[in-house]
Amino acid sequence: MTVQTLDPFGYWPAQRSRIRSLGGPERSTDANYVFHSAYVAVPAGPALAEIAFDDLVASVGMIAVRIFQHLPDGQPPITERGKLTALLPSLAAAPRSIKLPFDAVPGATYAVTGYVFGECEAHARGLSITVSGRVAELEDPARMRSLFGRLKARRAGAMVSSDSPQLAWPVSQGFTTDQIHEPDFARLGAQLPAGASPVETWEAAYILRVLEQYGRLEAGARGLALSAGAEPVARIATEAGCNIQSIFVAPGGTMDAACSAHFSTTGEGIGFDFIYTRSDLFGSADAGRAAKMIDDLLGRVRPGGLVILLATTGPNLDRHGLNRIVLELAAQGHIAAQVRHADLERAPGPFGIVVRASTEATIA
Repeated sequence: MTVQTLDPFGYWPAQRSRIRSLGGPERSTDANYVFHSAYVAVPAGPALAEIAFDDLVASVGMIAVRIFQHLPDGQPPITERGKLTALLPSLAAAPRSIKLPFDAVPGATYAVTGYVFGECEAHARGLSITVSGRVAELEDPARMRSLFGRLKARRAGAMVSSDSPQLAWPVSQGFTTDQIHEPDFARLGAQLPAGASPVETWEAAYILRVLEQYGRLEAGARGLALSAGAEPVARIATEAGCNIQSIFVAPGGTMDAACSAHFSTTGEGIGFDFIYTRSDLFGSADAGRAAKMIDDLLGRVRPGGLVILLATTGPNLDRHGLNRIVLELAAQGHIAAQVRHADLERAPGPFGIVVRASTEATIA
């Protein structure tokens, strides 16, 4: 696979970037300008642009990254071939690259651009852009869109709701005592091991309800369960016909290390229709860590696959942190289930974040 390294400022080498310390010495004619590579030829076929900041520090700002195609005989000759937006503070808190897939055509050249709009306070030591070939979906079944749950999701009227969370219609929500009185809690609790606390039973019942409601608890669906302790949901999913693998993450270990040890090849560790984690894996992490964990999990599911992250609310993860997470997920093109906070400040505890993976661009 050929990898091209692009000069991020090749199109306007003298112009200064909106992100401090980047670009040339001269003031840009566009106050929103961050970078614009020169147009380069790319081998025809599926391609991937990857953008990464070095030592990014940011308190506010959202960047829009685009791929532009120049085809001399095109009408018009320059067209947008991909777009992704990301919150700069989130990228700074949990560094990862921005990845934009696109399809290159013969005779065309391509440029990668970045612009911020509105308030921006950020600086970085460097910026790198690479363009490489990627395997087409038809050649890599693990990257084909998930066939499960396509008709099970519906768009909410608002990203955040003051409605009380319910197991009857699970979204991104936390534990409340009202939910243990619902019929679904009793129905699913009867299938779970006895002796667990109401919170532990709710967590397992919540995961099962999400899988049911979003069309993943079906025969043939491929799933991955990640936890730091006993995990009863996988057994029920297997009985429903799912092909599910459970991975134990030892204290002090990481998801990536546990997955690398479990799967003999990289291909075995991707292409899932759903992945869920238990809150014992999250601990007392903050919003930046939660966003990074979700990004890592999204990299393992198929396009359109489902991720359920059980986090733990408290001083390090409050309603504002949860809102930032789902806002950035939406900006990346993923679909996050509506957030229902309940009373997090009074009763911190497990909180489920539900995300359906984009079928286009990713940050990983």
